[in-house]
Amino acid sequence: MPAAEASDDDFPPLSALNDLLFCPRRCALHRSEGLWVENRHTVEGSHAHRIVHANPARASDEGAHRTVRGLWVRSRRLRLVGVADIVEFRPEPYPIEYKRGKRRRWDNDDVQLCAQALCLEEMLGVAVAAGAVFHVRSGRRREVAFDAALRHTTEDAVVRLHALLASGATPPPVPHPKCKQCSLYALCLPDLVAARTAYDRAARALFTVSGE
Repeated sequence: MPAAEASDDDFPPLSALNDLLFCPRRCALHRSEGLWVENRHTVEGSHAHRIVHANPARASDEGAHRTVRGLWVRSRRLRLVGVADIVEFRPEPYPIEYKRGKRRRWDNDDVQLCAQALCLEEMLGVAVAAGAVFHVRSGRRREVAFDAALRHTTEDAVVRLHALLASGATPPPVPHPKCKQCSLYALCLPDLVAARTAYDRAARALFTVSGE
């Protein structure tokens, strides 16, 4: 379906970009195979978002800024849809994404936030220069500037996301220490599957007939 005629139901969520950059296999397991398992990390994250989304699309004057919570955003150009946890209007939009962890920098969080900014720019026709990630455990904001490099990384991630979902394929695992923190670890079995792939490759090489 052409992007201009697609409905929001045809667009993947902004959070899929975060999934993709954390692990393409995890993204495919979530989005293509429909696998979802809760663990402590996902429950904490969901709880943090429930708090901030308690009154979706509610506008208020908080301090010097007009603030909107749970604001639906979308981009027809990028074919993405999602919810911005908080958008402050200063008067320019300033999106804020809630994350459960301590204050630290993760490229996948910054890309998800930048994608929100790109949606807001398309929807409102204004420039969005910066936003912030609010780290729930430390209770602190980390400002993110939407510079040319981050915008390029975000646009590239969008292209990769659509290509992955269009392929319908699930990439093989790449074992990493972060795998054990993933809620899908018991279903993905990265160490076992990766070892099996290496075994199959070695077996094919061993029994290849000479001259073929």
